[in-house]
Amino acid sequence: MKYANLRWRDGQPYNPDFDDVYFSIDNGIEETEHVFIYHNQLPQRFIQREKAHFVIAETGFGSGLNFLVTVRHWLKLSEPSQVLHFFSVENSPFTIDDLIQAQNLWPELSDIARQLQQQYSAASYGFHSFDLFQGRVKLVLMIGDVNVMLPQMQAKVDAWFLDGFAPGCNADMWSETVFSHIKRLSSENTTFSTYTAAGFVRRGLIDVGFDVSKVAGTGNKRHMLIGRYNIKDNMTHKSIQPWYENTPAGPDNKKVTIIGAGLAGISSAWALVKRGYQVEVIEAGSHSGAQASGNPQGILMPRLSLQDSAEAEFYTSAYFYALRCLQLLDEKQNCWKQTGGIQLPCSERIKKQIENYPQDASFVQALDAKMTNQVSGVEIDKQAHYFPQAACVFPKKILQKMIDEMGNALRITYNTKVESIDYKNQQWYLNNAENEVIHQASCLILANAWQVKQFKQLEHIELQPARGQINLYKSNQQSSKLKVPLSFDAYLMPESNEQHVSGASFVVNDSNTEVRTEESQRNLHDINRWFTGWFTEGDICGARASVRAVTSDRVPVVGQVIDKQQAIRDYADLHKGKPSYQYPLAKVLSGLYVNTGHGARGFTSAFLSSELLAAMICDQPLPVSNRVGYALHSSRFLIRSLKKRRV
Repeated sequence: MKYANLRWRDGQPYNPDFDDVYFSIDNGIEETEHVFIYHNQLPQRFIQREKAHFVIAETGFGSGLNFLVTVRHWLKLSEPSQVLHFFSVENSPFTIDDLIQAQNLWPELSDIARQLQQQYSAASYGFHSFDLFQGRVKLVLMIGDVNVMLPQMQAKVDAWFLDGFAPGCNADMWSETVFSHIKRLSSENTTFSTYTAAGFVRRGLIDVGFDVSKVAGTGNKRHMLIGRYNIKDNMTHKSIQPWYENTPAGPDNKKVTIIGAGLAGISSAWALVKRGYQVEVIEAGSHSGAQASGNPQGILMPRLSLQDSAEAEFYTSAYFYALRCLQLLDEKQNCWKQTGGIQLPCSERIKKQIENYPQDASFVQALDAKMTNQVSGVEIDKQAHYFPQAACVFPKKILQKMIDEMGNALRITYNTKVESIDYKNQQWYLNNAENEVIHQASCLILANAWQVKQFKQLEHIELQPARGQINLYKSNQQSSKLKVPLSFDAYLMPESNEQHVSGASFVVNDSNTEVRTEESQRNLHDINRWFTGWFTEGDICGARASVRAVTSDRVPVVGQVIDKQQAIRDYADLHKGKPSYQYPLAKVLSGLYVNTGHGARGFTSAFLSSELLAAMICDQPLPVSNRVGYALHSSRFLIRSLKKRRV
């Protein structure tokens, strides 16, 4: 991660790499009002907006000034039920300290700035989603080069803020790639404005379909450019992978049914209730979190990779988003504790990460042996990775907190097992073992972990059960010194109620939940490899076995469910390498969605997955990059098989 190379000159942030300032020290707010607010007609459009959301895309987040001023207008002028989606690209973000210092220059925006600062993090490349002002504003920071980030964005933009450094200082910000994706993401009446009046910028925007005008600038700028997209039917939105394209959900009665009351199901409900939905959850067990979501304690920690991949981006973005969700859900940290966490060098892969992963003080730090001992509180005497924002989570408490917060908008029916589902008359019919209809829904989410495979509509996903057994150990004088969760071949949690939680075993294709002595012994062995003599078999004071859902590629399955037979017909010759535009958009099963496959890192992955799912159902802009959305798509296993001629 490369932060902005700032120099502060007379209280103003200046970037020597581009020989330019971020805003005028004398009239920064007035400049934003003139260039971006007034010339995109935002006050009028916010007042007259009939749709549920408004989308702004910006090239260059910088100090966040444009965002803060826009939010001030939005909160004042829009209806409380409407949502502002603000996408902003930034290759070199401010650190939190620089951001606060810059935003302190505008005391009139302090209340708005404070909410952003409380959640702000930009410690890794990729898409980072922030929910602000009780859901009325959703900010997505796209950290990375604009020529890489814009192709990964999927939204229908209403207004563009083209606010990169001057073209003469930062030509890459105004490339043909950027113009082409501005076109792709625009529709009739999309507007833009920009400080610059450069001729090649004007010509580039005209070439992609904008009517462009030169108007009076502000401050020292004599002229600036504004424009409106003038093409009625913009066909450039076609996906480079149409088999993964999302299809609008259709008529929405604001009611959803979810099968499964674990973390995936309850967090999906939470994301939808915040959008005004009524949710019915059907659970086979007698309580929420009957499987792995019901463990007494767990760890929220990122999953690192030295590779630039969709999987790596997803897990990093999901980690930060989960932390923000927990902070919003429980600011006092009664059901979670932000303790930090340590990853021990238990494999060659982890050792390479400790040696080579880019360090960021707010995200991940490589500790030497002395610091590992100091941070952990116990003698480890090894190099390790430290995650300062990692957390202990108490799953049952978190589930109950979300359930309580949803109130009457949520209804859960327990002890009810759904054996099959059928679609007819625009409804999904849920059947029991006797094939009797027990419920029907126009919108259905399958979140019952590995058991989604029992439904014929999901037979094509590569999903398996994986048994995991945890153990409880009585704390002692030595173990009670542990201050943070430890991850190694297993994990060990700090003392809580005079007990430690540790585990878990991992047995694929085993759905048995009986406690096994041999797994208790294996868990104890894993601890004693690192901490000899801490615990004996006599210290084991409890155990619990549950079943996770794991995918073959270790990434969750989230989104709409494809019509398998139609997909086989439409994409049978994918192996021939034909251009993607020759293929139709995927046919999906109307109103059917899935959220599963979270494996051993459910608390890291579930919240962002559920936010993505809710955005799909509500036909809102997606909070993740295209490559992440594709990597999570339920049809990916089928598409891979078709490409390899295995179907």
